[in-house]
Amino acid sequence: MFHRLRQSLALRLAAQYALVFALSSGVLFGVLYWTLAESLNARELAGLERQVRSLADAFTRGAPVDVIARVKNNPSPEMSASFVRLIAPDSSTFFQKLPDDWVETQIKSIPFGPFTVNQEVRTERIPQTALRDYSIATYPWPTGWQLQVGRILDSRAVLLAPLQRAFALVGAAALLLSFAAGMVLAWRATRPLRAVSATARRILETGDLAARVPATGSRGELATLVTQLNTLLDKNAAHVRVLRETLDNLAHDLRTPLTRLRGTAELALQDAGDPAEARAALADCVNETDRVLHLLEVLLDISAAEAGALQLNRDPLDVRTLVDRAADLYREVAEEKDLTVLVDQPAPAECQADAIRLGQAINNLVDNALKYTPAGGTVTLTTATEPGAVVVTVSDTGPGVPLAERDAIWRRLYRGDSSRSQRGLGLGLSLVKAIVEAHGGTATVTDAPRAGARFVLRLPTA
Repeated sequence: MFHRLRQSLALRLAAQYALVFALSSGVLFGVLYWTLAESLNARELAGLERQVRSLADAFTRGAPVDVIARVKNNPSPEMSASFVRLIAPDSSTFFQKLPDDWVETQIKSIPFGPFTVNQEVRTERIPQTALRDYSIATYPWPTGWQLQVGRILDSRAVLLAPLQRAFALVGAAALLLSFAAGMVLAWRATRPLRAVSATARRILETGDLAARVPATGSRGELATLVTQLNTLLDKNAAHVRVLRETLDNLAHDLRTPLTRLRGTAELALQDAGDPAEARAALADCVNETDRVLHLLEVLLDISAAEAGALQLNRDPLDVRTLVDRAADLYREVAEEKDLTVLVDQPAPAECQADAIRLGQAINNLVDNALKYTPAGGTVTLTTATEPGAVVVTVSDTGPGVPLAERDAIWRRLYRGDSSRSQRGLGLGLSLVKAIVEAHGGTATVTDAPRAGARFVLRLPTA
């Protein structure tokens, strides 16, 4: 349980949110704390510098006793809290005033000249304890006298230390709150991922290909992921279903030629040795072998086309040429069945296509139409153009395709009830659809105007 919790994406995201919050808050507090501390320190040092200059002004206009008198006669709290020392040219202390809250050890740490005689105030900070510092301002005269004024800097004790404690308490509470809020938000955000994981586990453990990830109802990236994953599962389920049906039909369709092939071979082995009978048996074996090979070759072509791996040699061509060739090729067959083949091609129909593959598709449609059209019927081939596409139509006056079978006839090895008695492998229309879609087009079937079936191929012109 702990191991799974530690590997939880929501927990890791919440921890990262809390860490980023803690770092950003720490940086923000550090900048504010430093800015406030420097501002307070600069303000106190500026006041200290004004104070030492004011006392130095009295020394400049009179004698050291004037400085002493000003210090003693100034009852202000600012002067009462200040340390004042007047240093003679021989570095001896001429006068010294010590506040009540100062001790001797603090006096010893104060620098004691000599300084550069440039009549500039020298201000420095002397750290003493964790909460209090001392600032000393020194004013030197060219005559060698020095005036020092010191004051306790209690900004850290009065303001900054409570601020640190308040930030520590509030920051800790905010960090826990941010972690909890991040955990809730991350748990909600990763809900689609858990649904995807649960669905994948269900498919792996039970083999239920109908399992789908519940839709989230949102429009974010995870919702898009769920939609795309469900679409992928739908396609995979459809491919598996078609594969199973194909294998079942293939096993059924191969059983007959293989049984006939075996029977022919056994009869040839049982024959008394008549060479003519043996040759006839071998010829039958070759024919059955060719039929099986043709079946497998067509299946491979369909698979390659559906996988996008069918080799196409696209060249500019007029589709009318392919339609005329198909009509000429099957005209003799049509005459034998007392059928009429009509060709209607009023205008050029040019596109980029593989002439051999596209011709194979059109030939299959014509062969299929002649196969199911009764004697005296008509098969009509037409070509036309529409914006961005060339349309090839093959219509017949046969029984047509039932509405319930119009999607199934494009599947591999599918043969409807009305086609069981006809020759064929059940792959012609599957190959037509695969070739047309490999060209970027579509293949559909509808009712013909005068009964029968109407197959329509739409091919993009570019």
